[in-house]
Amino acid sequence: MAPAPKYDQQTQQKMILSAAEQCINESSITDFTMAKIARIAGLSMGSVYKFVQSKEDIVLALANESFIHLSNVFNQVLTLELTAPEKIIAISLISPEKLQLFEFDYALQTYATNEAVIKKGSNYWTSKIIEAQSRCESSFKVALAEGINAGELEAVPNLAEVIEEIIISGWALTVGYEQVQRVQQTKQIIEGTDSLLAPLPLNHPIIRSSVRLLNSYPWKQPLNNASLKKIEQQLIALNLR
Repeated sequence: MAPAPKYDQQTQQKMILSAAEQCINESSITDFTMAKIARIAGLSMGSVYKFVQSKEDIVLALANESFIHLSNVFNQVLTLELTAPEKIIAISLISPEKLQLFEFDYALQTYATNEAVIKKGSNYWTSKIIEAQSRCESSFKVALAEGINAGELEAVPNLAEVIEEIIISGWALTVGYEQVQRVQQTKQIIEGTDSLLAPLPLNHPIIRSSVRLLNSYPWKQPLNNASLKKIEQQLIALNLR
């Protein structure tokens, strides 16, 4: 009779992901090895391959954890006593370090959504990452729909289209800005004289642009400076800024 496993499945999963995090921190999102993960975790290769089938699965498993963390932070903000447009702006005002689960989060999320990685990942982990991303998007849709249904927005011809527009354009602004900022600050980041983890000031161009975008819709209570200050205070109270 085979001996009982030393660790249960959930514990092994945590050990493997913890080892993977260490390996990536010591090398990069592309240079780690499965053998080193097994060695650091103190598990056999067979035990590791029961959990993941490839390096791509490791990337997707870590990204899944990262997206779960994001969802949890977003949900804290989306349940605040704020109007729908205030909740959307609040997400942009969260301190980036509060959104980080791993030091390599940005590279991880970018790499995990690469077509080549998704195609090589197992069905289990690709479905998990799709589910995690969908949860993030769903939270925003629910928050917007609740605000609109509560009468915060004047009559619009197609509610679903408006919600989709706001979410897509909002993500495009914030994610696009982050990519531009990384290019502009590459030299300073390498020198250690700048960081991408500082929260955006209330008068930052991307915040002003986001306010202008949201205020293009007929909200009964448009965003203003008082709104931004209220949002900031609530985020500080949650230790998210």
